Amino acid sequence: MKTIILATDFSDSSKDAVRYGYAMACQIKANVVLCNAMIVPAEIPQPVLVNWPEQEFHELITDSKSELDKLKTELEATVIPAAFKPKLLCVSEAGSVVDVVKGLTTGDANSLIVLGTHKGGFLSRLLTGNHADILIDATTRPLMIVRPGTVFKPAKKIAFATEFNNLEMDLKTIYQLIELAKLWNAEILLTHVAGDRQNTASLEKKLADCLVDLSNKADYPHIYYRLISNSNIEEGLAWLCEHGQVDLLAMAHRSRNLFAEIFGSSHTKKMAGLSEVPLLVFPVINN
Repeated sequence: MKTIILATDFSDSSKDAVRYGYAMACQIKANVVLCNAMIVPAEIPQPVLVNWPEQEFHELITDSKSELDKLKTELEATVIPAAFKPKLLCVSEAGSVVDVVKGLTTGDANSLIVLGTHKGGFLSRLLTGNHADILIDATTRPLMIVRPGTVFKPAKKIAFATEFNNLEMDLKTIYQLIELAKLWNAEILLTHVAGDRQNTASLEKKLADCLVDLSNKADYPHIYYRLISNSNIEEGLAWLCEHGQVDLLAMAHRSRNLFAEIFGSSHTKKMAGLSEVPLLVFPVINN
């Protein structure tokens, strides 16, 4: 991981995520891009945007850059002498969070995006917009979603949760996860939540057969498997995060069509609001 992109709207929750991401960058020796996407009121359509008063727009830019500089100064003050100090670039651009972040990740395959979640429940999400949900669908790079108040610590155990419907696809994600786990020498816990253990017997045998092969090919022996008995996937994963001594929850996400979203959001999006530990989302890119 060479670059960590920290997205902030200067809210307290987003600043918590920025501090988390910067501490991680110091620990894994990655550079940092600190960015603010300035969305003009109500994400107004392009014809109205053309008429946005130039002086007010200039003031928005100036205020954004000033706040980023303050945050940069705060972050760099936390680096102890002789420790790795990330190269930190501040970026302030007009546009949606998705567009700004996508522009920053284009051409950089070794980047990670860190984003905070808002406090406040449904009304707060309605007023502020749900940037996490939008980025989960739109990102082409790994995305880490951090709850307010979370303090960084190197992960010792990472749970990778999946239904294992497509083992070949899961293996591609697991190999990506291994590269991050190696930085902390963390255990990887392959996790499957199911209500009927009988239906998972064949899956467990299949996974047992591939675990040794996976560990050998990746040259990483710290990979295990755990079945959680629960008819509700989110409840099972929430229990694991709370009681399973897990430091990080990882999931793979494939964007779904509008019809699917209307009748129920993805497990990944639900866990973004439920997980007590940071959620690492790996996008599944359709070929």
